[in-house]
Amino acid sequence: MDRRRWIFIPPAVWIASVMLIQILGAFAAPTSSDMPDQCPEGSRNCAHVLMSIDGTPEAVLSATMDWIEMQQKTKVEQESETTSHTVFRTALMMFPDDVFIETGCTENGTWIQVHSESRLGFGDGGVNQNRIDSLLEHLTTIEFETSEC
Repeated sequence: MDRRRWIFIPPAVWIASVMLIQILGAFAAPTSSDMPDQCPEGSRNCAHVLMSIDGTPEAVLSATMDWIEMQQKTKVEQESETTSHTVFRTALMMFPDDVFIETGCTENGTWIQVHSESRLGFGDGGVNQNRIDSLLEHLTTIEFETSEC
């Protein structure tokens, strides 16, 4: 085999791997856009947080959606006034991660719940927790109008 042909093997392997990940990711897609209650026990590819934040649920979700628009390789699957389901894709191999966001009111104020989980694999190298931390850091820099829930 000519040495120059070997140069095509790595790109071909990468393309085949990405295609396989997309096919497997489609089969592993959640059956609903409802917020999961928590991460599966012992999971190393999931992060879930619930926190209070000043502002109306709609304003908090709007700021969250603005943050999502700034991210690369995202696709909003479902969005309502207080919920969203977005698929994020990792940079090199395009692994799909589902991010569920829900906001609401209680007598104590507005809350936001974020769940980020990889569809494939057993670990995520902290990607899902880092994604949530980045979102919450973004939200804490915004000064929302205070209002009663």
